[in-house]
Amino acid sequence: MANPTDKIDRQTPGVYRRRIGDALVTTINDGFLDINFELLRGASLEDFQGLMRNAFRDGPPRLTVNAFVIQTEHNTILVDSGGGSTTVYSMGRLPENLRAAGFRPDDFDTVLVTHIHPDHTSGLLDTEGKPAFPRAEVILHEDEIAFWSDKSLRDGRSAAATPYLDSADRVLETHRERFRPARGGTVVAGVTLLPLPGHTPGHCGYRLDSAGETLVMWGDTVHVPEIQIPRPEVTSEYDINEPLAAENRFKIFDHVVKERHLVTGGHLHLPGFAHVVPNGRGYQLVPEAWMVEI
Repeated sequence: MANPTDKIDRQTPGVYRRRIGDALVTTINDGFLDINFELLRGASLEDFQGLMRNAFRDGPPRLTVNAFVIQTEHNTILVDSGGGSTTVYSMGRLPENLRAAGFRPDDFDTVLVTHIHPDHTSGLLDTEGKPAFPRAEVILHEDEIAFWSDKSLRDGRSAAATPYLDSADRVLETHRERFRPARGGTVVAGVTLLPLPGHTPGHCGYRLDSAGETLVMWGDTVHVPEIQIPRPEVTSEYDINEPLAAENRFKIFDHVVKERHLVTGGHLHLPGFAHVVPNGRGYQLVPEAWMVEI
């Protein structure tokens, strides 16, 4: 008899659905991204390793990369788009997982972008470099457009931005006419943009409110939940403004704790929904259990 584990090296499609009031939110996994401890700031290597061990995770962090679909009565919305086909091998699974979840590219009327980093926006382009979601308007903070459009970044003045200038240019060139810049407030019925600058100048989250229930989607507020939730002061070399990124991480943590809001983010492990509670001088993530019924 053949070994049933032969040639099985990946999970079934990374898709998980949850209702928020009358809306349906689907987590769509795009893959993962491995990083080194050396990218993190604000604590010692021994501290980072200890926090990972406390979470029963050995070795350097492996970041989950997720996008999300919000379905309401009037809209089908994609939140971020993963790494696409132009980044590392471990990302780019969004198209196949969207198909597995029953979505087609032309189903989407809106894309909400948290920020223009390649693991969140390179999936806006198909394998031919054309817009992957042909009907969709793309909403993002106006400061994000302004920052990545600044040609003077090419002089290297922002070390955190330099590695991502080419991928940002591709998104700007192909989607500028599709952009709807925003500064905050309601951007789609039931969805509010939450400015959370620091990681990038126009980094933001989104809050979904429906039938008395709320979901806060905090973008890249957290890259490594095992480390940055118990130690919110920890930043990374990905952050354009590290002190501001940490400040806004504390603020959004305080807010969701006080309001007891459900949260999700592009780098929370599947199924991707959780609550945050205080724990000493930091916080603790309480992941929501997998729901068999939607």
